[in-house]
Amino acid sequence: MSEVSLVRCDTYETGVLEAAVRKAVDLMGGMSRFVKPGDRVLIKPNLLSAKAPEKRITTDPSVVRAVTRMVLEAGGKPLIGDSPALEPFRRVAKKCGIAEVAEDLGVELAPLTRPTPVYLPEGAAFRHLEIAAQALDADVVINLPKLKTHCQMLFTLGVKNLFGTIVAQRKAEWHHMAGVDRDTFASLLLDIYLAVGPALTILDGVWAMEGNGPANGSPRRMDLIAAATDAIALDMSICTMLDVPLRSFPLYRVARDRRVGETDPGRIDFKGDSIETFAVPDFEVPALDSMGFLPARFDWFTKRYLVSKPVQEREACKGCGQCGEICPADAIRMEDRKIAFDYHRCIRCYCCQEVCPEDAILFRKGLLVKMLNWVHR
Repeated sequence: MSEVSLVRCDTYETGVLEAAVRKAVDLMGGMSRFVKPGDRVLIKPNLLSAKAPEKRITTDPSVVRAVTRMVLEAGGKPLIGDSPALEPFRRVAKKCGIAEVAEDLGVELAPLTRPTPVYLPEGAAFRHLEIAAQALDADVVINLPKLKTHCQMLFTLGVKNLFGTIVAQRKAEWHHMAGVDRDTFASLLLDIYLAVGPALTILDGVWAMEGNGPANGSPRRMDLIAAATDAIALDMSICTMLDVPLRSFPLYRVARDRRVGETDPGRIDFKGDSIETFAVPDFEVPALDSMGFLPARFDWFTKRYLVSKPVQEREACKGCGQCGEICPADAIRMEDRKIAFDYHRCIRCYCCQEVCPEDAILFRKGLLVKMLNWVHR
């Protein structure tokens, strides 16, 4: 049985937030359970892009500050790091308020670099990965995800946050290699989670993001700080409190089939505040479709008519070209601020929507999603 601590916190004000984080960690045994004097500790927040904390795209700096202070008190040597897909790490860290935290506390702040080979045991979906050296060299990894929706994988939570240990644009390569099947990509995320092996995951859900996440959704108050040693159990807990059917969450299907982590909410021991007090039945999550329900020879038909596809919001587009730069399938061309999508090549990885700084890429629902919505599935 896995344990997940849930603590109510309605503000990022430093004193109140730090008390909530400490309580969540104390319910899991205290920071000294995870960090010993002299340990090299990687603190891994979500630093997706250079946006102000109020956008609720990144882990709030007050959460990073609280955790870093606790690591220092335990005698650890913290490094705050992540690897944004496109934007320079220093620019992202400064805009998100994380650089100020590192400077105030006198700790190291650095991008995750130096892809290092990792060979996984029998049973892994991908036997060979390349993980940032800082994550592999750390004695302890503390994972600080943001509670957000994700248009490809339904949510960005504990397990998905560790995709940031894949260095920079290699993320797009992995999107391409994993292909269009969400369960295959979820297996990749699970392999990364097992390779990195975070000792503790602390979720920033004081303010969450719903809708068109992970970068262009809407802020939503949740008043939640959560912690767990089993990030899979934590992720399943979020689905439960948001009334999201587990079967619609790709990570659930894969983790259940591979018997990794705790996927049964009935076997999770909740500590702290009751999970029912965080229930949000009208939380807006993306409608996911699948491209793998017809034989491969019908892929052209599936891509063209049945599944959702990216479209440009021309008036919002500034012509920065980040969508074409990140596209792993080379399916985007831009001319005079007009985006041309090659839907035959497009693998629906949602990278373009994820990195667009202007929310200028939307997804037009395919016939399949429209039908599922119509029958209330």
